[in-house]
Amino acid sequence: MAKIVEVKPLEDFSIYVRYSNGMDGTVSMKKLIERDEYKTLSDMEEFKKVGIDSKTGDIVWSSGVSICKRATYEMLKLKKEMGGLAQLFEPK
Repeated sequence: MAKIVEVKPLEDFSIYVRYSNGMDGTVSMKKLIERDEYKTLSDMEEFKKVGIDSKTGDIVWSSGVSICKRATYEMLKLKKEMGGLAQLFEPK
């Protein structure tokens, strides 16, 4: 599994994530922060305190909230695959 080498918060409650194998992109957190266990991230100051857990390599916030690196990777992979698929159906 590729390691997360960069994660940064974006103003629209999304995060930019880059992996050691070059996979990168943005993941929206808007729907996730509606859930009770992620409510602390609805505060932009808290949301900006994102980082990479030194032991697990997962995405973490200072409040203790975390997101699995594998799940994030799979979301980015799917977004890229769907984007490529959409190009097949665009008129030339």
